[in-house]
Formats: sequence, C-alpha cells, structure tokens
Amino acid sequence: MSRASLVLRGILREPTVHFVLLAGALFALNAHLRSRDRGDVIEIDRGEIEARIADIEATSGSALSVEERQQVVESYIDEQVLVREALALGLEDDARIHDFLAQKMLHVLSADVIQPADADLERYFAANRERYAAEQTVSVHEVVVAASEALPDRLREQLDEGVAAEDLVSDLPIRHALLSDVTRESLMRIFGPDIADRVFGAQPGDLIGPHRSVRGQHWIRVISHSEALTPPLDSIRAQVRLDWIVEQEEARLERRVDELRDRYSIVFTPEGAR
Repeated sequence: MSRASLVLRGILREPTVHFVLLAGALFALNAHLRSRDRGDVIEIDRGEIEARIADIEATSGSALSVEERQQVVESYIDEQVLVREALALGLEDDARIHDFLAQKMLHVLSADVIQPADADLERYFAANRERYAAEQTVSVHEVVVAASEALPDRLREQLDEGVAAEDLVSDLPIRHALLSDVTRESLMRIFGPDIADRVFGAQPGDLIGPHRSVRGQHWIRVISHSEALTPPLDSIRAQVRLDWIVEQEEARLERRVDELRDRYSIVFTPEGAR
C-alpha cells in the first residue's frame, strides 16, 4: 500500500476529522438550504474535492491514483449526506458543534502568525529575564541508617566529623547516595519543606537531619550550591521567540474577538425560554 493510500485512509477514517468537518459545514449548508429549496438535491462542489485531493497529495508527497481520487469523492458525498441528515435532525444546535465552530473560528482569526524582530526579542527577554533563569540547585550526600532510635555515639561522632559515607563504621545497616543538582521542589517531595529549607540555607559541609522514614534515619551533607543564573539570549533565542509569538498572538486574538463582539447586540433570554 502506497504512502498516499495510508495517509488517505488515516484521514478518511479519523472520526474527529469528520466531526470537525461536519461542524464546519452545518451552518453554511443550513443557510444555503433555507435560501434555496431544492428538495433532496445535494450539490457537489468539485472545487472542494480537488482542494482536498491536493491537501492529501501534499501531505503524502505523492499523487493519488484514480481509485484513491474516487475514494475522496465518495467520502465527500457521504459527508454531505450526513450534513443534510444532521440538519434535518436539528443537530446544528448541539453544544459540541458550537464548541468546534468556536475553536475553528479562533484558528481562523489567528492564522497569520507574526514574527518578532531582533529588537522585539531583546526587549521581551529583558522584561522577562526571571522566567528564563535556571533554578537554584544543591548537591548533597544522603546517608540512610536503619535505626529508629538515637544513633550510637560513635556513629554520630563520625557523621559530625564529616567522615565520608563509604567510610562510616557501624553495626547498623548504612546506605548512601549522591544527589546531584537537586531543586528545592525535588527535595521537598522527598524530605518535606522543613528539610528542604534547611538544606538550601546550609553551607557546604553542613550536616542536616535526621529525616525519619520507614527506611530509617536520613542524614544529608551539603556538598555544593548552584545559584540561579539566566542564560544569554543567544542560547535560548528559539524559546524566547516562541514565547513572544504566543503572548502576542493571545493579545491580538483577544482584541479581534472583542472587535467581533462589538458587531452584535447580546440579549439574555429567561431560563427555559428556548
């Protein structure tokens, strides 16, 4: 089976695509039928069919065969029949149809994507530097002692003296792990806010603990801190550009929707009036 056939099959069998197309066609066809009473006649727009074939061929990268082109025609006719029947059942007033139409209209209004100039990016980056700052992190060595009561004096002395975790001597089971570049949020999830605050407020070499869990007592020795730094614009230009576009598009779209609303008079009807 050719790539074009696979793409065509995927498009024609996707129920969401059919639902969106149905929503988009309902009001237009409804208006047409109201203005021209043609009985059971359905007019087929060959230009629309050719446009769909062109879209499929562009997506697949190859031309459709005669059979595949006919499949598009048959699918389009099926769609028009379904639209006609949906209108007969009054489905154009379905809330889901309205939602799809509203979303589609938003896409239409924001179709022409604007692009920032270098000066726009520089101003935007300068005004939003904190957004791009890397989080402050800390690297620590965690020692877990399988004990529920106070530690033996000799073991606690070793911890206070800064003996390396792998060199600790005790009859109690001891496990240790290096946690590198951990954020405050990550520490809070593991040890809770109190321990996280104490760790980030400590100096390299300080011992924090104990944090008690089902595994025993957790002791944390701070190794180093990494301050929150903002990378240069050139290293994150693509992300800043995307953020600028999103923000500008949202603002422009809001303005356009407001302009459209100004064309209409909004009247609220009593509940149950419809």
